[in-house]
Amino acid sequence: MIFGLSNVWGIFSQAFATSILQGKSSTLELMTVGSVLNVCLNLFTPVSVLLARFGTRFNYALGSILMCLGLMLAGFSTEIWHLYLTQGLLFGFGCSFLYMSVASVIPQWFTTKRGAAMGIASCGSGLGGLGLSPMVNFLITKYGLPWAYRILGFFCLGMCALGTILIKDRLPASYLKNQQIKSPIQPSMFKMIDFDVWLIGSVIALMGYLGPMFYLPKYAADVGIDSTDASNLLAIVCAMNAVGRVLFGYLADKIGRLNMFITVSFLAGVFSFVIWPFATSYNILLVFCILWGLTSGMYYTLAAPITAGVVSMEKLSAGLSIVFIFSAISAMGTPIMAAIQQATPNNGYLGVQMFDGAVYVLGALVCLYLKFRLTGSLLSKY
Repeated sequence: MIFGLSNVWGIFSQAFATSILQGKSSTLELMTVGSVLNVCLNLFTPVSVLLARFGTRFNYALGSILMCLGLMLAGFSTEIWHLYLTQGLLFGFGCSFLYMSVASVIPQWFTTKRGAAMGIASCGSGLGGLGLSPMVNFLITKYGLPWAYRILGFFCLGMCALGTILIKDRLPASYLKNQQIKSPIQPSMFKMIDFDVWLIGSVIALMGYLGPMFYLPKYAADVGIDSTDASNLLAIVCAMNAVGRVLFGYLADKIGRLNMFITVSFLAGVFSFVIWPFATSYNILLVFCILWGLTSGMYYTLAAPITAGVVSMEKLSAGLSIVFIFSAISAMGTPIMAAIQQATPNNGYLGVQMFDGAVYVLGALVCLYLKFRLTGSLLSKY
C-alpha cells in the first residue's frame, strides 16, 4: 500500500491537472507533491526508532491511522497546498512508520536469506502498484477524484488493520519495554568512510526511481496513448518491480547484494538512455516499462542488507535511520526533472530521460568504488 499508492501518484497528478487544479498548478508543483510524500516517508523514519520500545505493532498501527487519514483528507483538496499537507506531509509521515516497521523487523528473523526475504516483502509495493494503477484510474473515471480518495482510504485502512494483526517482533515485549528512548542518529557513523560512500551512491541512484513512475501517465498522454492504456503500462512497471525484487533479491544472496545493486542500477540507467527516448508508441513504451521496471527498484530490497554488511548488525538501526533520512534527498530528482522539462524547448522529455539514466549509472559507479574499498577487487562477491 505504501509504495503502491506512492508509485501511482502520476495518475492522480494527471487527473488533477485536467480537472480540479487545471490552470491552478504547474507540472513542477504537481510532481513536487509526490516528492514531498517520499521526503516525509524517509525523513521521519527516526521517529519510529524513537518509539521502538513500544513495539513494532504499535508503530505500524499508528502509521496506518495517519496514512489513511492523509489519504481521505486529500479527497477534499481544491488547491495545490492542500495536497502538500495531506497526501504529501500527513500521508508520508504515516508511511514512514509502516516502512520502518517492516524494514527493521525482517532482518530480525533472517540472516543468510536476508536479501531474498527483503525481496519478497518489498515486492508487495510492486504488486500494490499492479492492482492500484488500474483501480485508481477506474475510480477516478467513474466516481471522480474526491470519492476515489475516500474509497481508497477505507480500502487502505482495512489492509493496514490486517498488517497490524500479523506483524510481530522477534524480541520479547519485555526486552523492548526496557530499552531506553535514545536518538537513533549517531554522528559517529559518519566517521565510517565506507558508510559515507554507500550513502552517496544509493542516494544518487535512487534519484532516478520516481521520475519515470510519476511521468509515465503524462508522457503516455503526450505521445497519444489513452489513460486506460497508460494506467496499464504503470501497472506493468509495478508488476515487473515486484518480479525483479524477488528474483534479484534471491540472486543477490548468491552473487552478493552490493554486486546486484550495482548491476541493476547500471542496467536501469542504460534502459533510460537507449529505449525511453525512442518510446513514442505503445509497443516500444511497453518494452521500456518491462525492462526498466524489472531493474529500477532494487534499492528498497537491498538497502537494509547492504547497510548491515557495511556497518554490522549491531549498528543496523542507527545506520538505517541515516540511510532513510539521506534517501529523502533522492525525492528531489522528480522536481529537478520537471524543471529540466520546463527549460527544454517545446517541453520535450529528452533532458528528463538523460537525467534519469545519468543518475542511475553514476550511482552504480559510486557503489562500484565502494565495493573496491571493501574487497580490494571489482570481481569478488559482496
